[in-house]
This record gives sequence, structure tokens and C-alpha cells, in this order.
Amino acid sequence: MKKRFIISISLLITALFFGLQQSKDLFSQSDYFIIEDFQKYSGNPFSVWTSRDEIKKATAVYKIVEDDGKKFLRASTVNVNNSVQIGKGNLKWDIKTHPYLSWEWRVRTLPDKGSENNEKTNDSAAGLYVVYQTKSIPLVGWQYQPANWIKYVWSTTLPVGTVIPRKITKAGFELEGRYVVVASGENDLDEWITFKRNVVDDYQKYFGTKPPYKSMMIGILTDSDNTKSKAEADYGVIKASKN
Repeated sequence: MKKRFIISISLLITALFFGLQQSKDLFSQSDYFIIEDFQKYSGNPFSVWTSRDEIKKATAVYKIVEDDGKKFLRASTVNVNNSVQIGKGNLKWDIKTHPYLSWEWRVRTLPDKGSENNEKTNDSAAGLYVVYQTKSIPLVGWQYQPANWIKYVWSTTLPVGTVIPRKITKAGFELEGRYVVVASGENDLDEWITFKRNVVDDYQKYFGTKPPYKSMMIGILTDSDNTKSKAEADYGVIKASKN
């Protein structure tokens, strides 16, 4: 009985390994990979997405909305002035083979006088984080892993191309980030806009070294707490591609 059990476990591990390898091979052969399109959710995305804050606080800001048959994530602080970051980890995203990230945004309300280079006005209508895990701590969620990040933002006041260095300390680790302004002001307000970045080139440009090729994560933040105003944006398809 014991021998049969060991053989069964061995077969299961072997099947799992080849299944994961096949999945990885299929991914590497595909031109693009959908990281998120929000189509499978109802009400909110927190069956998959997570937040450092209580889910009740997160659901007050982030909701799934459907319009003309298309579902998307709406982030709104119009009725609740919170700053709640949400994230999706454990992505099967190999940035060596698929270094490009593209995403859809529709900004509806800009935080009044928001400016990411000042703590007192550090609010963004829309923000998409790319998180590069630098080390792996067992039994700890993605939110608490040591990592560097790039946050692509739609700023109220700062010009496109502005880059703001950031540093924080978490669990004894000093983590580095960069805010990169990719859109600014009222241009294209209320319109779906698609952005595309090479996250490998961006990391090397802003950090001066190649990115760590470890688990990748993405995060979303629409906030207005520092400016004590309102912000609202919609998030659509997020995907990785070869070019």
C-alpha cells in the first residue's frame, strides 16, 4: 500500500511538472498573454485580486461595471475618499519573452491639483504598478515580498515623461520605485486610451540594471486622499506581448 502511494505521488508530480512545462512552452510561443480583462468577475474582482486593506474598504472603491457588453474595473473615490491599492500576483509572465505591457485606461475625474512629486498632493487619477520581486520569502503573500516597482500614472498636473524616484522600507528591506507620468491633465478625459511600455527597457533605464527575472505582479491605484478631492478611472484589458 505504501509503495503504491509513493508511485501515485510520483506520477502526480511528474504529470504536474510536464503540465506546467507545457503551459510555459505554450505561453512562450504565444505572441501575447492576457494578464487581466475583468470579464470573469461579478460585482468586484476580489476572488482573485487582493488588497493590503480590508476587503470592505477596497470594495468601496473598486467595482466591476458592464457597458455595451464589456466589463471593466471602475475605481472611484467620488463617494469615499480612500487610498486603496489592489494587486494581482503569481502571474505566469515571463518578461524575457514578453517584455511589453499594454493596458487600457479611461480617466473620468482628476484629483484636484494632484502632483505626484509632493506628499501633500500625491494623488493620481489612474496608476498601474509593475512589481519586480527581488527576493522570495516563503509563506508570505505578494504584498509583503521584497520588490522594486514602476508605477505608470495619469497625473493631474505633471507633464508626460516626468520620472519621480521613491523609496520605502518594508519588513526591514529598503525598496525602490519610480513614478512615470504617461498621461497628464484633461487631454483625452472620458476616452479609452491604450498605453504600451517595454517593462524590461524601462527598468534598466530607471534603475540602471537589468530587472530581476522573478515573479511579476501588477497593482492598481486610483486615489484622492492627500488632495481631499475626488478621482475616478476605468481599467480595461491588461496584456503582455513579445512586441
